[in-house]
Amino acid sequence: MKIAYLVKYFHPIKGGAENFVLNLAFQALRDGHEVHVYTGDRKGEEKLPKGDSDYKGIKIHRCPFWFDFTYYLFFNPSLLFKFSKEEFDIVHVSGFGFLWHDFVLILKKIKSKKTFFINSPHGPFMTLGSYNIFKKLLRSIYTFIQKFFLNWLYDIVTQTNSFQWQWIVKYGVTRDKIRLLTPGIDKKIIERNISEEEMLRFRQKYDLADKFVLSYLGRISKYKGVQDIIRNLPKLIELRENIILLIMGRDDGYVRSLKVLSEKLNVRDHIRFIVDVSEEEKYIGLNASEIIVFPSEWEAFGIVLLEAMTQKNAIVSTKTEGGNYLVTDGVNGFKYDFSETEQLGEILERLISNKDLLDKMQSENKQRVKKFSWESIYNDSYKEILDTVQNSKI
Repeated sequence: MKIAYLVKYFHPIKGGAENFVLNLAFQALRDGHEVHVYTGDRKGEEKLPKGDSDYKGIKIHRCPFWFDFTYYLFFNPSLLFKFSKEEFDIVHVSGFGFLWHDFVLILKKIKSKKTFFINSPHGPFMTLGSYNIFKKLLRSIYTFIQKFFLNWLYDIVTQTNSFQWQWIVKYGVTRDKIRLLTPGIDKKIIERNISEEEMLRFRQKYDLADKFVLSYLGRISKYKGVQDIIRNLPKLIELRENIILLIMGRDDGYVRSLKVLSEKLNVRDHIRFIVDVSEEEKYIGLNASEIIVFPSEWEAFGIVLLEAMTQKNAIVSTKTEGGNYLVTDGVNGFKYDFSETEQLGEILERLISNKDLLDKMQSENKQRVKKFSWESIYNDSYKEILDTVQNSKI
C-alpha cells in the first residue's frame, strides 16, 4: 500500500512525534509498503533543505513554512499542493489541533473518497493548564469546532496509552474507532550492553566513582518538574552522602534557575548537568543510574522511561498518562502527584534504603521493556491496523 505520514516536524529533528513517525515509517517500509512523509522545513533555528528527498527509502516532502507562529499555528501553503496531487491508500496524521493540517486534510478527504485516514494525537490540543485567558478561550473554541469534523475525518484514532480514549471521545470520536498504538524503542538499544571501558570513562569525566546516581532525562523546563528532585536532595544526602543527581537534556531556558536553586540549597556539588546530551552519553548515563525520576506535569507516554528501562533503572514518576501506563506501583517503580515534593522525597528515601526492592524493580524493567521494541509494536498493533485497511479495499 501507499502510505503518507503528515507530521509538523520530522527527522533529523528530534522529538516524541518525530521518533514515532520515523520508526513506524521504517517498519511499514520493511513490510513492503511505499512510504511518504509530508512535513515542514525547519524548527526554530534548525533549518533543513527544502524540496523532496529520500531517507533510507522514505520519501520526504518538505514544505517551507511561510510562518511558524506557535506549535499549532503555522502556514506552509505548498503542503496543500503537494499533498492534494498524490493519491494514497492511507494518510496517517500526527496530532490533533493543527489548524492548517486540518484544513488540508478536510479537502483531501472530500477529494479522495477511498483513502483511509488515521490520527495519532499523542495528547489533547494545548495540553498544559498554564495558559493565559486568551489562549484558554482559543483552546475552548477550537476544541468545540473539532468535535464537528474529527469523527468524520478519521477512520481510526490511536491512543498512546490505554487511558487516552477518555479524552479522545470528548473530541467527538466514537469509541469503536480507537486503537492502542504505543511508541516503542529500537531492539538494538534494548539488547545493547555498555562496556566497562565506556562506563569507566563516563564516571571519571563526571566524577561519579562510588556514587549512588539518580537521573533525570528530558527537556529541562519548569513544567518537567526537575526542581522538585533538587528540593529533596538535602534530605537524601543526609540519608546517603554519595548521592548524585544526573540531569541530562536540552535546556529550555531553565538550567540557570536550577543552578541558582541548587546553590541556595547547598547541593550544587551533588548535581551533574549534561546539557544537549549525546545519544551515546545518554545511555551510558542511564546505565550509571539506579533510579530515573520522571517528575513532569503531563506526558502522554514518556519514551524516556523505556530508555531508562533498557539500562535497569527503577522508575519514580508523576501520575501522568504515561506514568500510569508504564509504572505499576511497587512492581517496577512508584508514582506520585505532580509538585508534591514531600511525597517524592518519601518514595526516593524508601528506594534508596531498600536494596532488595530496588534490585527487584530494576530487573523487572529490564524484562518489561522487551515488549516495547518497534518490531513488537508493529507486529502486535500497527500491522493489524494496516491489515484492516487492506481488507477493506478487497
